[in-house]
This record gives sequence, C-alpha cells and structure tokens, in this order.
Amino acid sequence: MMKIKLFHILICASLLVLILSSCQTSNQSDMVGVSKESKELETFYPSDITLVDSIEIMSGDNGTKKTTTDQVLIQEWIEKVRHLKIILDPDREDSSGVLFHVTMLEQGEKKLYMTPININHYRMETQSELADRMTELYDSIK
Repeated sequence: MMKIKLFHILICASLLVLILSSCQTSNQSDMVGVSKESKELETFYPSDITLVDSIEIMSGDNGTKKTTTDQVLIQEWIEKVRHLKIILDPDREDSSGVLFHVTMLEQGEKKLYMTPININHYRMETQSELADRMTELYDSIK
C-alpha cells in the first residue's frame, strides 16, 4: 500500500514538472537559430518603410516623449537609417537603460520598435550610428 502511494506521488510530481517546464517561455528560445548575418534595418519593417507617417521617440534618460508627423523630417530620417546594418545577437546580455526608444507607425498602428541595442524586441549588436541618428531625430522634433 505504501509503495502504491509513493508511486502515485512520483507520477504526479513528474507530470507537474513536465507541465511547468513546457509553460516556460523566454526570448532566448525565440531567437534560437537566428543568424548573426547583417541585414539592413528596413528589412525588419513589415512593409514599405517609406509608408511611415508618424514616429514616436522617447528619451531613455528622462522619459520625455516626442512625436512627429512631419513627412519631410520622417522621410529624411528614414533615408539615413534604412540601410544601416543590423546584426541580431541572441547571446547579448540584457542591459538596463537605453538612450532612446523609437516607434514607427502607419495610420496609428505600431509597425517597428527599436533602440540602439534592440529591434522589435530582439537583442542586436549595438548600432552606434543608429544611436547617433536617434539623437539627431530627437533634437529635430520640437
């Protein structure tokens, strides 16, 4: 009788461990098999990047958020960043704090999110030129 009870407890514990381990998720598993080859920034945009009609940029320093719908400014900025080389890096450690958060939108719908170390919530190698262009954009929006 004691052996049967122990057997049932063991089976229940095993099932519980199996269920809990299958429910676990992480960005690391999402990025398995991600190639470290460079891609142009515009390839991460789900459609034609020139269709962006609004950009939100938030300072990581003080949380100030600015938005622009100025099509000349948006298109000039896109031309400066669209061909930048981005390399996804799933092994990159998470870091706290970034210079800027940029969100590109079409008709109010968020299409692309990026920081100098993250694109669409995937870690990437730091892109210092992108950081410089974000600073330039932030300073251009009044």
